[in-house]
Amino acid sequence: MNLASILSTVVLASSVSVSSAPVERQLLAITPSDFAQRFNTVAQDTGSGLTLPSFKVKPGWHRAAPSSGVSVLVRASRSGYAIDEVVVVCREVERCFLTICTAALAIDDSVNPMLLQRFIVARIATELGEVGLVMSGLAYIVVTPKEDDYVAVVIRPYLPQERSASPTQATRGPFAPVVLQSTAPPHS
Repeated sequence: MNLASILSTVVLASSVSVSSAPVERQLLAITPSDFAQRFNTVAQDTGSGLTLPSFKVKPGWHRAAPSSGVSVLVRASRSGYAIDEVVVVCREVERCFLTICTAALAIDDSVNPMLLQRFIVARIATELGEVGLVMSGLAYIVVTPKEDDYVAVVIRPYLPQERSASPTQATRGPFAPVVLQSTAPPHS
């Protein structure tokens, strides 16, 4: 399967999974270029050796392969100055979790990488069924087509229409969010 068909499968799966829950349309308030810079900073701080090229500020998809068998796809908004979603596609296991966690930390430095990894492993093993993880206002959706040999994680903003609604009230459809609230003190 080529990358174009993987991308179309991921886009379809991510749009179906998130559109099944009523959410307000929100963007990640960073440019694709800022995301790549943050990704590279996190990668350097962790010593992972991963790098992304500097993406241009333009609408549409940006793609890079920070390691063999792993791609990072960034979909910029129509203006190009914000991000709709980030997708990490893994065809090889070797640097998959490292890339996913680096991308997540580039978007939100308060994310818990160990919790994210445990969620992804449980989701792949289908111990959790069709759920997405919601942490710090971001939805993490794992796409694992049964007939294909890849795993993708979609990261996009999540905000229930009614903030006071419980997670089970705020979602309808096959993908239910698992909502986690940070117990860490706010950043100063």
